[in-house]
Amino acid sequence: MDLLQSSESALAGCWVESDAKVIADSVCERIDWLVNNHLQKVGTSKCGWDIYFNDPVDDRFWLLSYPQGHMHGGGPPLLKVVATDDINNIVTV
Repeated sequence: MDLLQSSESALAGCWVESDAKVIADSVCERIDWLVNNHLQKVGTSKCGWDIYFNDPVDDRFWLLSYPQGHMHGGGPPLLKVVATDDINNIVTV
């Protein structure tokens, strides 16, 4: 699986219908791999829905969220770069 590139600032997953099933696309799979195998968790938002990570390669901070609240489980994941100042709003792990 590919690590995050310096040119990337957001990865937006999608759910795709296939044979009457909803499956995660390759971006969802990449996000899952990144948060479970590469990125380092630094904390969770006070609401508990947003998770902040650090990329040890370039030291950028990333936010994992599920912004489609009308969908089951918040919908597919969104992983995006956040400013260091935004990290002040987290609850440290």
